[in-house]
Amino acid sequence: MRRILKRLPMPISFFERPGVYLQPHILSALVRADITEDEAASHLERNKAFFSRLVELLPSLIAFFGNRNGWWGILSTIDDCHNDFHVTSTSSRKDRQLRETKDLLTDALTTVVQAAEALKSAKRHFDIEFNRYREVYYSSVERPRYLDELIDELRMCSGVLEIVNATADQDPNHLLLSGNDKRTMLVEWAYHMCTMWDGPKLVTTPGSEFAALCSLLLEAVSGAADESLSGAINRFARSDARKKWDEEGDEQEESENDNFIAEKKIMRVSMREIALCKALQSTAGLSTMAKNLFLMKINDEWRKHVEARDRYGPRQVYIDQLNPEQFDAMLADAVSRLSPEKLEKLIDLAETQS
Repeated sequence: MRRILKRLPMPISFFERPGVYLQPHILSALVRADITEDEAASHLERNKAFFSRLVELLPSLIAFFGNRNGWWGILSTIDDCHNDFHVTSTSSRKDRQLRETKDLLTDALTTVVQAAEALKSAKRHFDIEFNRYREVYYSSVERPRYLDELIDELRMCSGVLEIVNATADQDPNHLLLSGNDKRTMLVEWAYHMCTMWDGPKLVTTPGSEFAALCSLLLEAVSGAADESLSGAINRFARSDARKKWDEEGDEQEESENDNFIAEKKIMRVSMREIALCKALQSTAGLSTMAKNLFLMKINDEWRKHVEARDRYGPRQVYIDQLNPEQFDAMLADAVSRLSPEKLEKLIDLAETQS
């Protein structure tokens, strides 16, 4: 690490905590030698430049939002946008990623099926030794898998691979592929911030407040100043990603005083999963394992739906819904859990406030 820091044009003392400038996964990759020192130094230099720009631009970025109390969330989101921007910059086109991913899933499916059959055929020749070595290798595990269980899991895995492949045919976004449209990705992050912290409304008119926010965000994450993102704004405004985000936001705007808001969310998610499974059940060429997994998933999601639908209520979820006796009982229970030192501090605080 010190060799990397010496390459940067600043004293090592500036980096009191190198983790601030390198994400945890980059640090881990460096320790494991999965990346070179040159690559780690490149990440350090890029992140240092990003933080330097952010020092200058953050006040202007925060000014776009009505909810200034969310500044930490805004800052974290800008950091996420910066990371995604550079990942997207080096990615291939989304359609190519989809083809490559489906090829990987198909190869994995073939390999898993062959592995399960091969293990089953050879089982009588090494089953006893497998169990002996399994107990040694998994000595700290309460009950490691037997060979038959491993074979069954491989078969189940093959069914899951079929399901994921079929889901990708119906909804490629299920695979969370990034593509290489870094500008539209940046507009999406800007839109998320605006909906969460009362930022400017998305309009496609050039020179709008939203357009100015996107331009400033681009400068923060890339260093490119005064660039227009009108094309990216228009693409995102018509995208399925925006539609999905808005639909999820509408659901979250339900009354906070609804004691069953958590149950209603469970019911919605379960019904979506059931609808997806039923839509995919007719996929041609599905194995018996994949079909059985669909049936099991549908039954499990329906069980969750019924449990949430029939859950007894209403519940008291906010302090202002408690009567004085309930509030006093809750407070007494909390105080009884304090250590003697903390209890003494609480008493002193109460006496100074009285």
